[in-house]
Amino acid sequence: MKKCVITLLVGLCCHAAIAAEREGNTFIYQKANGEIRLSAIPGNGQQATFLINTNVGMHVCEVEGIATAIADTPQHTTLEWRNENHCLITLTWGQNRVKVNANEECNSYCGMNTGNSLSGVYQ
Repeated sequence: MKKCVITLLVGLCCHAAIAAEREGNTFIYQKANGEIRLSAIPGNGQQATFLINTNVGMHVCEVEGIATAIADTPQHTTLEWRNENHCLITLTWGQNRVKVNANEECNSYCGMNTGNSLSGVYQ
């Protein structure tokens, strides 16, 4: 797990040059109908804060939290977040993108007609 901590911190720093956008220590990746913001938590290399915001027409989907690193490879780091209502979001971050998988229970963070717009690849 120590390697995972180091990888997450190094990954957050190294992606700065290739991220679509950066505001301070926050990395911003986008897709057609939304964006995800990722920031390392100072002093805790196993976790990152995230904010996902999507919209479909006039309807919005938004969720934020603290994701914990569960795996890493030389190509990517996988982080996971879940809430008490069984919403599970997996973030696979690396290779200049973030792949988001959100289960059906995460639709409680969404307005009407947004479906599972949280999931997808953000670049």
